[in-house]
Amino acid sequence: MIDNKKKLGQFFTDPQIADFMAKLVTGSNTANVLDPAAGAGAFLKAVHKINDKIKLYSYEIDDKVIKEAKEKCSFEYELNHENYLYAGIDRKYDSIICNPPYNKFQGIKDRKELIEAFKKKYKIALSGYTNYCIYFLIKSLNELNDKGKCCYIIPYEFLNCGYGEIVKKYFLEQKYLKTIYKFDNTLKLFDDATTTSCILYFEKEEHRQINFINITDVEELKTGKFKNIISYNYKDLDHKEKWINYYKPNNEIHHYKNLVKLSKIGKVKRGIATGNNQYFLLNKEKIKKLNLSKEVCIPCVTKSPDVKTLKFTKDDFDKLYHANKNVYIFDGAKAATQEDRNYIKYGEEMKYNETYLTSHRCPWYAVEGKDSSPILISVFSRNKLKIIRNEAKVKNLTAFHSLFLNDKSLENLYFCYLITPIAQEILFLNKREYGEGLDKFEPNDLNNCYVFDVNIMSDHDKNEVLNIYDHLDDTKIEQLNDIFTKYIK
Repeated sequence: MIDNKKKLGQFFTDPQIADFMAKLVTGSNTANVLDPAAGAGAFLKAVHKINDKIKLYSYEIDDKVIKEAKEKCSFEYELNHENYLYAGIDRKYDSIICNPPYNKFQGIKDRKELIEAFKKKYKIALSGYTNYCIYFLIKSLNELNDKGKCCYIIPYEFLNCGYGEIVKKYFLEQKYLKTIYKFDNTLKLFDDATTTSCILYFEKEEHRQINFINITDVEELKTGKFKNIISYNYKDLDHKEKWINYYKPNNEIHHYKNLVKLSKIGKVKRGIATGNNQYFLLNKEKIKKLNLSKEVCIPCVTKSPDVKTLKFTKDDFDKLYHANKNVYIFDGAKAATQEDRNYIKYGEEMKYNETYLTSHRCPWYAVEGKDSSPILISVFSRNKLKIIRNEAKVKNLTAFHSLFLNDKSLENLYFCYLITPIAQEILFLNKREYGEGLDKFEPNDLNNCYVFDVNIMSDHDKNEVLNIYDHLDDTKIEQLNDIFTKYIK
């Protein structure tokens, strides 16, 4: 059942949330309500509880869930046993309420066909990276009666990511979106998923404003009294901006000075993706057992938890190696011995050459041609980004992003800046939020972040920072923070 839920992108709705959403879409003039992904019927029950005269319609494809819903729902409703996305528009609805499938783009086998169909039918050119839930939402907005209401609970990743720009633009052009109820990412709404969540509420009439409500306690849904509400006029919203920042105006970038975009002083790139870590990652015992040559063993940081110091040195690397950690990646393109070639042959026998990344790489057993990064930046974090000075000059997998500066002479200065609280405070304006307080940065999120322009520092302060770097440990970070803060705030 769990595997099937993952395959279908199913995460079932908490009754308290279902009741709140049902109240939003159910009024005195509501004659019918549709749930396009009914699951076990939480929304149908919530609407029926409010008004048992409302005609209920639903779509669902999972036989097990349909059976469960029929056992739990004692009232009548029309069930369409098919995928809502491919169903024709037979009628319009007064209200639509939904917790749609959350499959990411990799799990949408027919996404090219969907993109073309939506471009033709709904005049929206969705990105190939679009989450499955967005397709459901766009279709629903086009099936509302005039003054109809629509309420969806979905991950709020689209507020911050690239594929979301066209979605936000669509909302701004329609002007149906009235409120975004964002659940704080420390709240866990779904037991079997680490995901962000927001409730989008639409009314099919033109609105002047969008309300941005941040919910820090689910009990707020019961009382209807929300602590954190900010409203913006439609004309003041930009679909290219990260809308997550509209929830925190006091942290906007104009509160700081002497900043430049990181892309002006360097570039952040992702780490190496092997395509099959089980095959490509090597430790001391594996290298010895296979008798691999030094040529094919490329020193590499493979996991974030392996790095516990601000500076990662050759001694740190050697300690990991002797602890039998995976600190090498196999680069078959440098095969120098028969044992090296035997390992390539073994990989082909195991069909490791047929995974997605390896099958698109020539030769499949070659490591991506990425340089060793002077500064490593963790991809995932909670409240604090791990920034590492890579003195060992090893390569890194995708657990870290790589920062390359245009002026290499500034590497130590920028590293010292990036580990300070003031730097992280500014960087986190551009983060992506995941569930359970987990934050993420993609390379372009970081490239579009603002950083302090160290060129304006006095020579005295530069020298002081570099002296601290030479004796750096965690106790020196506040001292660095004081130096940089006087230029920024």
